[in-house]
Amino acid sequence: MKRMLQKLMLLLAFFVVLPTVVYATPGIMKLFVAQYPDTAGSQLDSCRTCHLPAEKDCLNVYAQAVKEKSFDFKALEELDSDSDGRTNLEEIKDKQLPGSQAGEDELFVFTARMGNVTFNHEKHSLDEAYRTRGKCENCHTQATFPRKFDDNAKWQKIAHIVCKNCHKEAKTPNAPTKCKECHIKK
Repeated sequence: MKRMLQKLMLLLAFFVVLPTVVYATPGIMKLFVAQYPDTAGSQLDSCRTCHLPAEKDCLNVYAQAVKEKSFDFKALEELDSDSDGRTNLEEIKDKQLPGSQAGEDELFVFTARMGNVTFNHEKHSLDEAYRTRGKCENCHTQATFPRKFDDNAKWQKIAHIVCKNCHKEAKTPNAPTKCKECHIKK
């Protein structure tokens, strides 16, 4: 009887306690919004504030620092987590992502002579319609894209191999394969 009770307690812990620990991020989001009330309802009131672009343990650089500082957001305000030249607090006040150089929705603009390429990282990494389906290693490896965006880096050769090939393999009208479908001159 005692052994069965122990097994039952273990199962209860596994199905009740563990999920609350693993999925605690809504509580962390509440802490963030409580610290910065103006962010409620903005793009900062979402998972992407801490998870995109993921660099380590599914966290971006800002979230890693938040974790290191035991959720003391104020201790990070004067830092520039994403190395874009603006402090975390400046970005938070402007409702920009302190852990990403992307402006919003993980939109990265790759500048190119032929026309800029706007890439929606969030959709490519999370949306079921895309082939990556949350598998970062489909695009991010030692030989391809690093997990930190840098618009000053030259990505043309890598993008033409990784992106264009993936688009061709997808064989859908939503995956452009012609130059001017990705490169837009303004």
